Amino acid sequence: MKQESQLYYEDLTKRGIIRLADKDMVTVWIKPDCCNLTSVHLRKIADITEKYARGYLLFTTNQNAVIPFVNIKDVDEVLAELETVSLRLDRCGPTVRNIKVCYDDKICPEAVTSCLSLANKLENFFDAPFSHKVKIGVAGCDKDCISSRVLTDIGFVGVENNGTPQFDVFVGGKLGLKPFAGERMAESLSEDESVKFLRNYFDYMEKEGKRGERSADLIRRVGLAKVKEELNKNLQDGLLLQPIESRIDIKEGATNKTILIIRATLGQVNATRLRKIADIAEKYGQGFVHFPIRCAPEIPCIDPERITDIRQELQEAGLQILEDGIDNIQGCCFGQHCTENIMDPHPLLLRIEQRVTQLGLNNQNISISSGGCPNSCGFPQISDIGFYGAVEPAVDIPKCNGCELCVPVCRVRAITMQDGLAVIDLNACRDCGQCIMACPFDAIVEKRKGFTVLVGGREGKDIRFGEKIAEFLSEEETFQLTDNCLTLLREKNTTAASLVDEVGIENFKEMLFSVK
Repeated sequence: MKQESQLYYEDLTKRGIIRLADKDMVTVWIKPDCCNLTSVHLRKIADITEKYARGYLLFTTNQNAVIPFVNIKDVDEVLAELETVSLRLDRCGPTVRNIKVCYDDKICPEAVTSCLSLANKLENFFDAPFSHKVKIGVAGCDKDCISSRVLTDIGFVGVENNGTPQFDVFVGGKLGLKPFAGERMAESLSEDESVKFLRNYFDYMEKEGKRGERSADLIRRVGLAKVKEELNKNLQDGLLLQPIESRIDIKEGATNKTILIIRATLGQVNATRLRKIADIAEKYGQGFVHFPIRCAPEIPCIDPERITDIRQELQEAGLQILEDGIDNIQGCCFGQHCTENIMDPHPLLLRIEQRVTQLGLNNQNISISSGGCPNSCGFPQISDIGFYGAVEPAVDIPKCNGCELCVPVCRVRAITMQDGLAVIDLNACRDCGQCIMACPFDAIVEKRKGFTVLVGGREGKDIRFGEKIAEFLSEEETFQLTDNCLTLLREKNTTAASLVDEVGIENFKEMLFSVK
């Protein structure tokens, strides 16, 4: 019966319905249209959250819309209501995910390509049969606001070559247990060549990829040169695909207008506020809202002269423009309600947000994010200050019977069998705790648990991963360390990434631990 239940939830996951730790509760992942939803969509979603869930929507780091806390018995009704406005679900597991996109050259003054044009062609791959998890991103310029170099397996980054808009391609990006910065594998491709490049990737992964592998794993195993050779084959032939018709209609160029960013701590927006955002997008913008990676709703195409009026309307709904303080504070979606949660970061993040206000920090280049486990859905590795829940396992030798159930569970292959007993290589272990949950005999136990803290991460063009400065801290210890870091950054009027660049991580730690 337990196995049947597991298979049932695995099937739901592939459809975009993700199980929560709470009994009979799931989340519904909605696929936006190139990371945009119309005001009509948002109003319908607001109604659904009130009728079937807990009255709020999540803007996520996956650039999709998630309704949490839907009872499993109500899923069919939720899907039927979404269908009335032609909304479908995003997916999870070994399949093609929602394509990450930023703004194109009609909206963003820094964009050099029509990234939406390419993205709409690549949407054809969303329904392609594929047995590997793959994330695809398209950025309008090399600022790479969607961080496709690390958040996607295949990232197309807009470049301009002698006045011609083209794309460089990065392969291998991922965070999670073994972060990997994507490698540039092609330069100055046209749209059709870019489509052919992606087709080559799908074909090569189906031929050579092993179960559970992503592009970074393939590069590590096969080698960069071989992967690059295979993916660049016959690009000159191109691949003609008709773009999937978009419901987002950019009526006119709006590069002289502004993109309004609304603060949404943890990406949470309740139904009333969601309707207000929809109203403002319709009244002052072009009727749609963008879902960015930092989880703060964005309304493009706003006349700067209307900002004062909009600010007043937002304040009346309890919303505020992200125009002071630090960047939007974000975390993993579900905290303690996630089936893989180790430490719930949400209460800690809310405390930190209050502390930012008390300190009077005003530097939006400072970013803070977290994850409840090393999967790092909140991508702490590329934030100025980041932390995630971690647990160190240990084998209780008298209880280990050598069943080997823990060995395939470990995604970094840190567990081997020696003399009939499980042995964990703690240097290779990433502290995810899956082996503890998998052992039916309680032979793998929790030795230490707490937050791992990283500093100095940075997203975008000059990507860098944060460096570990502490591990297995309690919530209070993590708060105090973060407080020290914020105090230091206020004194230096800089970001952690810039300060680490300037003085090095060891000197940074000395400065940090001397803060009083």
